[in-house]
Amino acid sequence: MRRYRPVDRTGVVGSITLITFTTAVAFFFGLQQLTFPAVLANVLLAVAVSGFLGFIGSGWAMVGLAVAFFGGPLATTFVLVGAQLSIQTWFMSLIAGWTLGALVRRHVDKGLPGLDRSSGPALQWWIRGRQYVQNAPTAAQVEAKVRALDGRARTLVVVVDEARRIDVCGDATREIIVFRTEDVTDEERWQVPLGSTVDASDTVEVAMGNVAAPVARGLTLNVEAAWRVVGEFLAGKEADGVAGSMRGEEVLSVRPRLP
Repeated sequence: MRRYRPVDRTGVVGSITLITFTTAVAFFFGLQQLTFPAVLANVLLAVAVSGFLGFIGSGWAMVGLAVAFFGGPLATTFVLVGAQLSIQTWFMSLIAGWTLGALVRRHVDKGLPGLDRSSGPALQWWIRGRQYVQNAPTAAQVEAKVRALDGRARTLVVVVDEARRIDVCGDATREIIVFRTEDVTDEERWQVPLGSTVDASDTVEVAMGNVAAPVARGLTLNVEAAWRVVGEFLAGKEADGVAGSMRGEEVLSVRPRLP
């Protein structure tokens, strides 16, 4: 089943830049060997072939691209005798076409389910830096991952539900810090449920993803309080800590750059 593979603005700009660069290089080398009509024919044919393969985007498409890379020059040498082809132009145009086809597919697939999601939220967790994903998890599955946090190999559990997200970090036997938002695109909506009054002089080391950093003890919760917050999130409800919540951009000064 085809899935939507999201691409951000940086990815779009990078793809367009690559397409522009490879096309320019294709014409640069081609015009040193062939006439403009011949170079244009080379570029259009290569872009059409690899663009179609890039749009398909399957394993067989990769095989097809490899065949096209070598098949073009071989065909003009042994089959289409007399046809003009610049190898440099052909190769660079194939890259441009593949990138263009993949970019068009991202746009066409916007209405499809996400790559790592079927329906409902997606549960993500990491063990020694390796990511695992469970689509549409039950509350029991999420709870098991939260309670398995050990502050060493397992330090991060994430639940993503469209624009909503909750990050659970730390050690279930000691301190856990929870970052929650109803809209990841709005910095003001991030919050950290508080376990007690925040005293900047009273800190504790907490593992958060692939980093560990000292945070105010008041920002942390025990596993029972953390699970209550996560459970409310899964139910689509708001939940504060015992001492309320830290909210807004201040949260992002504590939250590291998590996956």
